[in-house]
Amino acid sequence: MNVRVEEIDARTASDEVLVRFAEVEHDCRHENAPGEPMRTTAEVIAYYRHKPTSYTSCHWLAAGGAAELNVHGPTAAFVDLKVRPSARRQGVGADLLACVLERAQELDVRALHAHHTTPTGAAFARRFGFVDGQRVVRALLDLRGVDLPPPEPPAGWALRTWRRRVPDVHLAAYVTARAAMDDAPAPDEMEFPTWTATTVRTSEESLALRDREMRLTVAMRDDGVIGAFTELRVSRGSILGFTDDTGTVAEHRRQGLARAVKLESLRRLQRDHPQIEVVSTSNAEENTAMRRVNDQVGFKPSLVETTATRSLSVP
Repeated sequence: MNVRVEEIDARTASDEVLVRFAEVEHDCRHENAPGEPMRTTAEVIAYYRHKPTSYTSCHWLAAGGAAELNVHGPTAAFVDLKVRPSARRQGVGADLLACVLERAQELDVRALHAHHTTPTGAAFARRFGFVDGQRVVRALLDLRGVDLPPPEPPAGWALRTWRRRVPDVHLAAYVTARAAMDDAPAPDEMEFPTWTATTVRTSEESLALRDREMRLTVAMRDDGVIGAFTELRVSRGSILGFTDDTGTVAEHRRQGLARAVKLESLRRLQRDHPQIEVVSTSNAEENTAMRRVNDQVGFKPSLVETTATRSLSVP
């Protein structure tokens, strides 16, 4: 059965078109993010319309399904494909994936990564040549019911939180600290581009356009060196906080900096946004150090995602 697939320019598409992405997401939410408050339709529309310009994003719609391709580099390309339960086993997923694979080839992608959380998703991935790899543990924190102790950074380190934008004077130090993510556990086939000052600024601009607050907490020495960082994101009117990257520079690890920035970030979130009920985070299953920090703070595992990768030949 052939399914009509339509490519969408999300930056210029009407709200009516982008609402269809939200409808698919909402129908699949119980499988992809159990226990998490649902993103509002307005949040989903803003997400698709205002993606960062530092990487390539492509989008497709079909009756009952949607697909998204984000290409950060030849081996750091990601497909998010969803089919509403009522539209499955009708060829929707296969036809959407065919469009994704064709575009990935055009963009010289060599390794395409996806995630699945159910036996049905795992079977679909295997059918189309994806091989299971890294497992990622999603965890949730009940921000209303947790008692967060004051952070205790080691001597010589101070905790600072910036909202919406990294100050120009500290941008270079933050970019240097972000390189700590380069040795975070990742699939063997994935080489994610190192962040630059431009990447930071384009991310901030995207979040601002989406009416989404960036909250960056860092551990900083008197000389301006940043030893650890964690970023939280909150959309206006939402009850969900999302943890983006958390990292500690290699030479400053095992001092408690990661726990300190996490606690400071979450305590400030409680104070500034008392409407937030849940905070989500995710870590590679083998990243036991960061998962231990999250456990200590009060996060509880909610879901395991499996990363599945398909190698693509370069024309």
